[in-house]
Amino acid sequence: MATFRGRYLNVLDHKGRLNIPSKFRRALSPDAQNTFVIIRGLDGCISLYPLDEWVKIEAKLRSLPVSKENSRKFQRIMHLDSADATLDSQGRIALPPALVKQAKISKDVVVFGILDRIELWNPKLFEQYFARSGQSYEETAEDLLF
Repeated sequence: MATFRGRYLNVLDHKGRLNIPSKFRRALSPDAQNTFVIIRGLDGCISLYPLDEWVKIEAKLRSLPVSKENSRKFQRIMHLDSADATLDSQGRIALPPALVKQAKISKDVVVFGILDRIELWNPKLFEQYFARSGQSYEETAEDLLF
C-alpha cells in the first residue's frame, strides 16, 4: 500500500510524458508493478492510482448497481479516457491527451501526493481551488475530524 505526501512542480514533455517524483516512485508497493491507472479526477485534476490501490477502487465500482443511471453515468465518465501507464526507465508515464486537455495542463504540472493517489493539476487551477474554499483549514478539520 502506497502513501503519497507532498507537492512538486514538474513539466510535461513534448510527448505528453510526466516524470513521477522519485519519492513517489519509491513509495510504490511491489504489487503495483510500477503501473498507475490514470483517470479523470475530481475538481479538474487528473488522478493516478497505483495498480494495487486501483484494485480496491475497482471493487467498489463493481458493487455499484448497474440498474441505476447515476452509477452507469459515473462509471462511463470515469473510464472515458482512462489508461494504464507503466513507469519507463526514466520514471516517466505517458498521460492520455484527452485528460491533459480536460485538466487544462499545458506544460507545468503540480504533482500532488494525497494518501493513496497522486493528483495532477494545472498550477493556476490548483491555487484557485484552495483560494475559493469557503472554510478555513481549522473549520474543515473540526467538521471532519473532531
